[in-house]
Amino acid sequence: MKFSNLKGMLVLLFVLMALNVGTASAHNQAGSFTTGLAAAVDYYQATCFDDGSGAPSYLEAQVKDMTASSAKVSVLVHKGTSCATKKCAQFRVDSGDRNTTYSPLVKVPQGSGVYSVFVMHTAAGTDSYDVALHCKTSSGIHTGTSVVSRQQQ
Repeated sequence: MKFSNLKGMLVLLFVLMALNVGTASAHNQAGSFTTGLAAAVDYYQATCFDDGSGAPSYLEAQVKDMTASSAKVSVLVHKGTSCATKKCAQFRVDSGDRNTTYSPLVKVPQGSGVYSVFVMHTAAGTDSYDVALHCKTSSGIHTGTSVVSRQQQ
């Protein structure tokens, strides 16, 4: 009796694991502005690297405003100084407050390396947010992404 229950649980576990194979997850960074300053900026560094899925081509990001307030939350992604043929900085605002949708995507095609990610809000007061970050290959496959917080205001 005990063996059949254990066997059934193991089969279920393996089925659930098999369903998860190949699923890429976003790297989410939650944060909040607690100083009350209108000019508050949170700063992160996102590093794109080849984790075996392929060489990174770009970082994409979007922000979701989690607080109902008059302030709007925005994200700015920047990398590099050679912007002659590629966009090295992109900016988007989440126009909704406390909803389930993110801002439009920011996509900065500067390959592997460290990207600067700035999250800002437009008015004095407190605000909370969630930023979704994805490093992707040129064919859109999720690849190595790590995020480090550098400044919280």
